[in-house]
Amino acid sequence: MKPRVLFLLVLCLALMVGGGCSRRSHQPAAADSTSVSDSVDLILRVRQTSRLYTAEYRVHKIVTYEDVQHLSATVLGHKYQTRLSLGDRKIAIPIDVTLRAYVDFSTFSESQVERSPDGRHLHVTLPDPKVVVTSSRVDHEQTRQFVDILRRDFTDAEMADFTAQGVRSILLQVPQMGILETARQSAAATLIPIFAQMGYAQEDIVVTFRKEFTEKDLPFYFDSEASKRIKMNPSGQ
Repeated sequence: MKPRVLFLLVLCLALMVGGGCSRRSHQPAAADSTSVSDSVDLILRVRQTSRLYTAEYRVHKIVTYEDVQHLSATVLGHKYQTRLSLGDRKIAIPIDVTLRAYVDFSTFSESQVERSPDGRHLHVTLPDPKVVVTSSRVDHEQTRQFVDILRRDFTDAEMADFTAQGVRSILLQVPQMGILETARQSAAATLIPIFAQMGYAQEDIVVTFRKEFTEKDLPFYFDSEASKRIKMNPSGQ
């Protein structure tokens, strides 16, 4: 074989090997592109669910208040306090409050999605559930006042304040009611089929939430802005 022909064969082989290496170097980039595309698709699909209302609770509560008169005196440097037999005021106000829990996916982002290196396992952290007061009604017919003859009746402003305190006490009990947990479970049950349609096996999908709430977290789980649009029904109808 002539030296020139041998050189051309070697050159051709080198070009073929180089082309193969070039093609292999682009394969991970294509996989990364697919991974990013899948993540974007997942996020967009979750956002499409928007605000998902998943639980509703109706709570009946009797708000009570007792205004007791005391007589205070100081005798020989000792303080004494005696409850007067006259002058007491008491009131019992039945209220019905409807609470709804929802999960808002409008701000769902890639930071809340974790995928395993092989792309099979999916871990999604969903937004915190929120609670809104959708209705609040006072049963005026069943409201009872016990007012001594020496005292005045409770004013509308006082009764409105007692009612507001009653609604707040209900909201403070929300973490113990189970409404937040119901919202979480319902949201997960809604989203897991969506992820399954994207090719993930249900046993490979883990859905969690950021934290467990206590009554100290009222500003975080209570949607006060939405609740402000709900008007108290003064007539009790």
